[in-house]
Amino acid sequence: MIPRILAEAALAAFKQYPFVTLTGPRQSGKTTLARGAFDLPYVNLEAPDEREFATGDPAAFLPRTRTAP
Repeated sequence: MIPRILAEAALAAFKQYPFVTLTGPRQSGKTTLARGAFDLPYVNLEAPDEREFATGDPAAFLPRTRTAP
């Protein structure tokens, strides 16, 4: 992956806040930046089966997205 200057800023923000939002135009590398900068589970809620599972059974879905403390 190409090193991104924004990765440092995103990590710094994540240390201060419980979530970080990356916005920008389509195909600009937001997902690539997030997946490369953060060592966290990734879930694509645009995938119909994932979205259906998340909305249909949130109690079962959420534990899959958590990391150990």
